Amino acid sequence: MLLSVIGPGVITGNTDNDATGVTGYALAGSQFGYDLLWVLLVTAICLWPIMEMVARMGVVTGKGLSDLIRERF
Repeated sequence: MLLSVIGPGVITGNTDNDATGVTGYALAGSQFGYDLLWVLLVTAICLWPIMEMVARMGVVTGKGLSDLIRERF
């Protein structure tokens, strides 16, 4: 049960971890350390209402965000 809930997120989270990405992450981490950790907090706070709205639209319409955008535009 837990794997069925977490599985898609783990797969999606690992899709951008190629060699170039990992190298870039390591270089950014070595250069900035924890100095940019505040950006993660600001980003999470800004994304929260957007994700909430998209989830509500999906529950009400039964369609994904890309389907709703395609219908509208």
